[in-house]
Amino acid sequence: MQNLSLAKKIEKYIAQGKEFTLQELYTEFGEDYKKHSIRARVYESNKVIRTGRGSYILAGIDIEAVIEEVDTKEHIFRLVDAKLKYDMIFLDIPYSLAGQRGGNRALVDYETISEDEFKSIIIEVEKLLKNEDSQVFFMIAGGKTSIKGAKRYINMFSHTGLKLVNQGSYTKLTKDGKVCNMGAYKLPKELIFSYSKSGKERFSEMTGMSMDYSYQRPPLPRAGGYRTQKPLILLQSLIKRATLAGEAILDLFAGSGVTLDAGLSLGRKVHGLEISSDAIINHVLPRLQRYTRNEPKGLLATTQTSLYDFM
Repeated sequence: MQNLSLAKKIEKYIAQGKEFTLQELYTEFGEDYKKHSIRARVYESNKVIRTGRGSYILAGIDIEAVIEEVDTKEHIFRLVDAKLKYDMIFLDIPYSLAGQRGGNRALVDYETISEDEFKSIIIEVEKLLKNEDSQVFFMIAGGKTSIKGAKRYINMFSHTGLKLVNQGSYTKLTKDGKVCNMGAYKLPKELIFSYSKSGKERFSEMTGMSMDYSYQRPPLPRAGGYRTQKPLILLQSLIKRATLAGEAILDLFAGSGVTLDAGLSLGRKVHGLEISSDAIINHVLPRLQRYTRNEPKGLLATTQTSLYDFM
């Protein structure tokens, strides 16, 4: 009865629409209950909760996701220490490339990832892959003025045991099907690279299949979009060629949340890391809330299953 009573108290606390941490729950209920009891009831809860500073959870009927407001450069080591494993990892980093007006240069309000920092990240990325054929997808600008710098980022994979599986591109189109432009110049393609420890596609039927895509560009900020958002259909295509329903995807730079959206739409579990609270609040969380069964209350929504098992 005591556990049941505690569970109801915690659910009532959550239902107020608060953002909270476990420490706040310890303060709220610690006089009457032990920390491990509080923690256990939280993990058994069927509510959307915040598990730490900037850590949000959404548990759905058949689909589950986690978004954490963290610095990926630091947090990736915690994922490795926790021995987490993923069936697919997506890397769309805030790179810094000369002349890349259409890419990530000056388009984010936080520091970009240097080549050396990227090297440190992908060394850890290799440790997070579930098996030899689990794939890492990496995207970067491919324009004439940026390709020299892009190659320096790409070459950092040589410091890992990851082998190139496939490569392709993403061409941004207007709603009329024409290639987007910057003034008199067409926007360059974004390069897509796929890596695995084995150097092979996980599914044999994908071997040799093209990774060249042409899709309408998502809305820009002036239309309510995110500056560097990728098309949902692009991420769905990459996810389908590397994972099965119910498997786990890690997006190390969640940005607009489109990877989480794509993964959830296909029944995958998705874990996203993002340093920008603005991106999480205005882009990621609205996407996640589409997958709740009932109307959300603040950052919370009622669901029917346990919390995301990675947490």
